[in-house]
Amino acid sequence: MKINICGIPHEVIECEDSFVATAIHFGEIDYKKCVIKIASDMSKEQKEETLCHEILHGILVHLGYDEQSQDEQFVQALGNAINQTFMIRR
Repeated sequence: MKINICGIPHEVIECEDSFVATAIHFGEIDYKKCVIKIASDMSKEQKEETLCHEILHGILVHLGYDEQSQDEQFVQALGNAINQTFMIRR
């Protein structure tokens, strides 16, 4: 799947073997390669929440809010609020 973050196309990839999710790490964004990786072994709701979280990291970085993008608690709280408001569906 492709999404645009601030006008820049990003590839979203669900990963099994090449990506290991931990209790606090379900996805990641590579700003240089414009790739978002999401752990494939989660529920649809968890994947949507994780995608929203990673998109928010991308938005903050592209807008120059690097410090805020590193604040995982802030990103998680705002990402959850946005996801619950819009219920992102693929």
